[in-house]
Amino acid sequence: MRAGTVVTRGSGGYWLVAVLIAFAVVTSGCAGPVDRDELPGVYRSEETGGEIRLDADGKFSATDITEGEVEGRGSADPVDFGGQWNVTPGNFVYLQVKDAEFSDIQLYTEGPKKVYLHPDPDGPVTLTLTKVAAP
Repeated sequence: MRAGTVVTRGSGGYWLVAVLIAFAVVTSGCAGPVDRDELPGVYRSEETGGEIRLDADGKFSATDITEGEVEGRGSADPVDFGGQWNVTPGNFVYLQVKDAEFSDIQLYTEGPKKVYLHPDPDGPVTLTLTKVAAP
């Protein structure tokens, strides 16, 4: 081997580790457990006007949210629905829908002031809502 030659054998693994570490650092600031007491309030989409209200007693109501936003497919007609909500150990709120044609919903959190619907992990976020009022 000549002097000054750089050996790159196996460096692909180092790049993968570097990318994974960078991804973990970037996403760790926006996705993590949120304190249940910080969540109650009204969250509204600036784009659509759709709202989700999380009440302190564990009930929720949603207005002007479409099937497409909830399930990633379906009707674009806004509907109203409600049920119970629970915080999971991860970064989402589990919405148990009552008396609607939807299955239960995962409402992802980005801190206590922003939530979003992301029904297909391989697809885009379908709706972002920002906290506009406390309970």
